[in-house]
Amino acid sequence: MTNSPMSNADNNEPTDYPTNHVVGVLDTAQQVRALVPDLIATGFSDADIEVHTGTGSAEALEESTGRSGLANLAIRIAETLGIENNEMEQKDLYEQAMRDGKFVVLVAAADEEQKDRAAAAFDRHHAHTVSFHGRFAIEELAPPKEEQA
Repeated sequence: MTNSPMSNADNNEPTDYPTNHVVGVLDTAQQVRALVPDLIATGFSDADIEVHTGTGSAEALEESTGRSGLANLAIRIAETLGIENNEMEQKDLYEQAMRDGKFVVLVAAADEEQKDRAAAAFDRHHAHTVSFHGRFAIEELAPPKEEQA
């Protein structure tokens, strides 16, 4: 696991777009402590799992578009003009969750079967704002908490 469930990622490393990752929000450390062993038991390794929380992680995400080159420039221009897209909306949700003391968990999922296994584990542990970040699209798997019935 890149960061322990209780750590803040207070580093200056750029934040990359999480291509081929299932990303979700958990409200408590207890949920994270239960999710991580569940993911490992279902075939993921420590290296497949990242946990982020706190202001340091939120600020690192805020400073980065997650992209490089022309894509980075286009996103920066869109942000300056106030143009939102799904990717920027998701980023804002995850950033705010970390600022609020919640935990953003990323799980590498190279194929559909891994995506389904990770999504099922997130569901078992009551995660919200769960999405799969593919190369060209973001697929919502569980809505943000305020939108759940």
